[in-house]
Amino acid sequence: MRGAVRAPDGAIGAPPIDEIITSADRQHAVRLANARETNPADAPVNAPWLVDEGGSLVRSLRRADREE
Repeated sequence: MRGAVRAPDGAIGAPPIDEIITSADRQHAVRLANARETNPADAPVNAPWLVDEGGSLVRSLRRADREE
C-alpha cells in the first residue's frame, strides 16, 4: 500500500505511506487497506493505492470506501 498527497492541480508527491500488506487475494488486500488505522502523519494523505509485488497498480483507494 502506498499513499501520497494529491495537490489541487492533480500532481502526486512522493508517497509517505509505503507499507506491505500480505493477503490471500486482491479483494482481501483492499479490505485490509481500507480498514487500516490512520495516524497523525497520514492526515494529509489523500491519494492511497495498492500495488502488487511487482509494483503494478492493483487499485486506487478512497478513504470513504470501507468495502470492496
